[in-house]
Amino acid sequence: MAQRPIVRILREPDARARIKGQKARFPKGISSADQARRHNSKFERIESSIGRVLAGADLKNSPAEVAPDRALVFEVIGPLSTVTKFIQAARETGFDWLGEDFDLTQHEDEDDEGNIAAADDGEGVDADQSVLYVTMPSINGLQKIVALWKRFTRREPKPSGPDGEWWDLFKYLSDVRPWSAKDRVDPALDRYVERMVRQQPDKPIRLELDLWYRSDPKLRANAQTYVEALLKVIDGKLLDFATIEPIHYQAALVEIPIAQAEMLSSVAGPIAEADGVMRVRPQSFYETTTMDGDVTLSSDEIAGAVARHKPAVAALLDGYPVENHVHLSGRLDVQEVDVAAASVPVARRRHGTSMASLIVHGDLGLPGGAIDRPLKVVPILAAPQNMTVECTPPGVLPIKMVYRAVTALMEGIDGKSAQGEGVVIINHSICDREAPYARKPTYWAKLLDYLSHEYRLLFVVSAGNCYEPFAVDTYADVAAFQNADPIERQVAILRCVENAKGKRVILSPAESMNSLTVGAVHDDQAGACPPGLAEPYDKVSGVPNLSSSVGLGINRAIKPDLVEAGGRQLVRVNLKNGAMSAWAFEHQDVGQLTAIPDPAGLRDDRTGRSTGTSNAAALVTRAAIRMAGVAEDLFEEINQSWVDSQTRAVVLKALVAHGCHWGQTGELLHGLYPGHWQKKREAVSRAIGYGRADYDRIVTAEGNRITLLADDLIGRDESHQYKLPIPRAMIANREIRRITMTLAWSSPIDPITNRYRGVMVELVDAKGKRKFWDGLEGITDANGSKIPTGPVATATRRGTLQHLALQGKKLIRAAGTGEIIVGVQARVDLAAFADEKVPYALAVTLEMAQPVRQDLNADVAARVRLKRIEVPARPRTRVRT
Repeated sequence: MAQRPIVRILREPDARARIKGQKARFPKGISSADQARRHNSKFERIESSIGRVLAGADLKNSPAEVAPDRALVFEVIGPLSTVTKFIQAARETGFDWLGEDFDLTQHEDEDDEGNIAAADDGEGVDADQSVLYVTMPSINGLQKIVALWKRFTRREPKPSGPDGEWWDLFKYLSDVRPWSAKDRVDPALDRYVERMVRQQPDKPIRLELDLWYRSDPKLRANAQTYVEALLKVIDGKLLDFATIEPIHYQAALVEIPIAQAEMLSSVAGPIAEADGVMRVRPQSFYETTTMDGDVTLSSDEIAGAVARHKPAVAALLDGYPVENHVHLSGRLDVQEVDVAAASVPVARRRHGTSMASLIVHGDLGLPGGAIDRPLKVVPILAAPQNMTVECTPPGVLPIKMVYRAVTALMEGIDGKSAQGEGVVIINHSICDREAPYARKPTYWAKLLDYLSHEYRLLFVVSAGNCYEPFAVDTYADVAAFQNADPIERQVAILRCVENAKGKRVILSPAESMNSLTVGAVHDDQAGACPPGLAEPYDKVSGVPNLSSSVGLGINRAIKPDLVEAGGRQLVRVNLKNGAMSAWAFEHQDVGQLTAIPDPAGLRDDRTGRSTGTSNAAALVTRAAIRMAGVAEDLFEEINQSWVDSQTRAVVLKALVAHGCHWGQTGELLHGLYPGHWQKKREAVSRAIGYGRADYDRIVTAEGNRITLLADDLIGRDESHQYKLPIPRAMIANREIRRITMTLAWSSPIDPITNRYRGVMVELVDAKGKRKFWDGLEGITDANGSKIPTGPVATATRRGTLQHLALQGKKLIRAAGTGEIIVGVQARVDLAAFADEKVPYALAVTLEMAQPVRQDLNADVAARVRLKRIEVPARPRTRVRT
């Protein structure tokens, strides 16, 4: 029997380490006398407003006034510790805490010695950075804050308890004001309204109203009535309404007259001044793109139905598929929740059919065998009669549909039992074209993060596609571009795309922290570029295709996490007013080959080509299903069920990402992008994340490498240690050695704070620092420059996936204890999750560049097995070899 390529390892029992850190230094704040001169007039207006309310005045039409049910904003300059403590103080004073806005990434939590900075009082923001707080005060709360301000400006001693926290906030107060129309109206709304009026000049405009999520259930229950009354004033219409409590989401989809929408564009009108509305923004919407043309495969290339001896582990949230297509018949299990078959004509079921085909078979142009499990499908795209493409139903909030779809799978809905027993992977190749990520997580991303942690799910999410033109500054005219040397043109396009990255960012919910976000690589099995057209890139460089959106994610976390083949896209250019622009487009002769519906509805064997990040996400979902089989086998060896494990999703996440590497693509982009090495690496990670995965490296055994896998639950200030035997073949030679470590975990979230992530987990060495084996100092190229292997280490700790590739060839004559210590260390980012234990999985591969006489797999596996006898297992620890 062949040696198993993955070996389970055991952590050291009861290994714990308190996390040490240094406190950041901040100014002591502004004196009470100076603050009085700056802000007394603002508090006098608040006091005047209180008096007018108590006297019976209605301040609803006075936006500058402060009144109950009107959000109050505190702008603060100072340490983040002040903010953290103030939240609780505000609540105890009678303020309904609604949200905050600041940038955590100005402070990097690592000193020059690789120590880990404290997560509580030690973290903060620069002294010149504004922090925004939003609360909803009661009359008593407003009266109390005025009284506290007067005591502060009289230089009274700081009181004990929650009232004292106001003293710290007052020291750093920059402004206090009501939430205004300028805060309420999304800056992108004017362009959206202009586009909608141009496309449909006779139709009302659809918008979404995000409401303040109130802690009082009675206030939440009255929110829909409030929206209906508001719409009645402007002759609007309520289309949909949703409340999702775990992510503090309450929103309405509305339809309003064009005149009212144009007033909103000017930050005016009844909705702009509606105190109960937090944000007015474009309707969340997704629609597919299509290509004409198709090709039919011969019958001997069509695979038969799946043998259902293995249960489904994956679900697809997408369009309604053609269930009886020859490539899909007997392989799909469709569960209707909000979209019924009767509402989606078979001839228009393109996207869901294509995604299902890619998950089941991969690119049909590259035979790789079908998955041996059924695929569950919950349709969430419709095909309205007045549109030519599939889209999220125009009259429904998409986030509500996703929530109901996942709930139907996990718990059951509308009186039905759970339909997704055993499902761990959910493919989510749907995004909001109106919501490019802009620093703050969207509600859609918050929903996926909540659901993934709550139900132990792995969402595979597409990064989104951008077909907007970008500037090309290299060529004088179209002919020069078309006739340019392909390599020179490729370099020019890559540079221009990088310059335009600010307008090509990932689309909601791609910033989701717990999900795997996938970008698309310019690669497929189609033939050559059609004559007369231009292909932007070659197939061997592995660069993202021309429409693949770029990161970063929440608090500058690595996004996309990885990239996969997404089909080749061609490029068009245009010269207008002396400026040349270019954009991606799809052509029927290139792209990935998938099952598609027959436009005439007569045949069941049509295939066609498509491209994009949806395709790439489908292929990663297919790989995750493959890794599920590996995980099942490892757990079954000791009679445990992987699908019932609390670590099931993070085990898959680690295995899928573990084969990622930058390789020649990283070197190419790193050499092309401008700036110092850190900026270069950030630019590369924006484009390709941790790189493209080689899944065969994980599931196939080779004598020159071995992969070790561990999983467990970890809590606050715990450090789990793993002892990895150093392969004897790595000692006393100068061959390139490589250690790849992948740590995946799932974190709870706080949906109203910018810290957002509840628990941080990271890789450390035996001393709790971020330094590993000195034999892995890196490899240099012919010019003496270090070859980049991945993102900057600091950036890898910002999300919930850390992937490090360490390599070197320094001569190691002695190996000390003969072991490498790898630690997994946790800390709490938010006090609310102090008692939370989160699941994690760790994959480590030890590798030599060339095959060696001694089999690394056999050498290390045997010594790991011996370690099982020497170290007693903790109750939660599993060992699989």
